[in-house]
Amino acid sequence: MDKLVRRVTVVQGGDAKVVYKSEDDPLDSEDRPSFKKLEEGVRHVLKAQLVAAQEAYERHLESAKKEGNGWMEDVPGNLMKARKKAMKELRETMPKDMRKRMPFGPGDKDEED
Repeated sequence: MDKLVRRVTVVQGGDAKVVYKSEDDPLDSEDRPSFKKLEEGVRHVLKAQLVAAQEAYERHLESAKKEGNGWMEDVPGNLMKARKKAMKELRETMPKDMRKRMPFGPGDKDEED
């Protein structure tokens, strides 16, 4: 067959049957990389970012209840604590073998707020 033809599939009555498949088929499922682990990692990072945003927002609301402009003094601390909580969330959802490579490893103790 021509090099342009990678695969020929015949569909009859709801059944599909591959009648020809080239040797160097780039669409072959065995040769394609699986991005499942990458997608899982991205999902964990996004969840940690969501935790950080929620925590920062809640802390800001608490700070804003104070009289005057006290919330401005609390912003750096609130953001740092929110980031710390997000890192903890990320560390807890990651597989154990990947936790060792994180900047804040499993041996670090987070302050409970």
